Amino acid sequence: MHAISRAITRQPVAGLFSLIMVWCSLALGHTLVVIQHAANPMGVLDTAMSMLLGLAGFALVWIGMRRRETQGTLLGWIGGAFIWCGWFEWTWRYTAHLLEVEGVYADGMMILSPELLMIQATTLLVVAMLIFFGANKDTKCRMFMWFHRNLKLTPGKMTPGYKPQPARIAAIETVFLIWAIYLFAIFFNDPRGIKYDSTTAMVLTVLFLVWGCYLAVKLLSVRRLGPIFRYAIPTGNILWLPVEAFSRWGLYPEVWVKPGEYPIVMSSVFVVYLIGCYVMYQSDKDSGEGSPALASA
Repeated sequence: MHAISRAITRQPVAGLFSLIMVWCSLALGHTLVVIQHAANPMGVLDTAMSMLLGLAGFALVWIGMRRRETQGTLLGWIGGAFIWCGWFEWTWRYTAHLLEVEGVYADGMMILSPELLMIQATTLLVVAMLIFFGANKDTKCRMFMWFHRNLKLTPGKMTPGYKPQPARIAAIETVFLIWAIYLFAIFFNDPRGIKYDSTTAMVLTVLFLVWGCYLAVKLLSVRRLGPIFRYAIPTGNILWLPVEAFSRWGLYPEVWVKPGEYPIVMSSVFVVYLIGCYVMYQSDKDSGEGSPALASA
């Protein structure tokens, strides 16, 4: 196991490992919400589980802020996913239920569920929050740095000696990337706009695939597992949009939302996820690395 822990810290294994882990998490997140909601829809047990899951997520992020870079990144990433699945998913679903929001249909089929419409209503909120995050002069997010550099919007000189917190960064990345990809998918599929089966939607989906593949190539040039994994979070989420779109085009079944029909597949994904988390956590111990300043965020 120690040999595996060391192997995943080297490219190209590190980049491929990180991408696979991000995809496993996204698939399992969908499965978790489906199982939880099916077991006790709109009930006390469902609510209790969601609240506990969100609290566990915050606890993992907090613990991660006291760990080494790779361990902190891992705990922040898992914590961010728990926060989304626990508190965010609960908020969209229950608010839509309380407000009696109706879904959007096309040809007798529900295209956008009520909770997806609640997410759609937050579009400008997400844009505003991203502007605030982008105004951080100490950010090392490559996307924000690209805008600073090319639009001449640099907010100021970075604070000397400033050391970002990997766990907090990974958690924020996870929540906002899931949120953003949801919004893109919603607008691509909305029959009142682009329409899920339109040529425009197909072209945009292919462009996302090209963008994600470009980022995947760039990912393989990043060094150190912590920064590699944090780069894989946006890369994996961007590539997840065409992964879901292709299933809607009938290329393969959407197994992550049908765990009852594909228990072996989803159980295998869960096992890979657990082993990957353990190996990644151990890699920080095996490497003997401390907590150097981050190369990327």
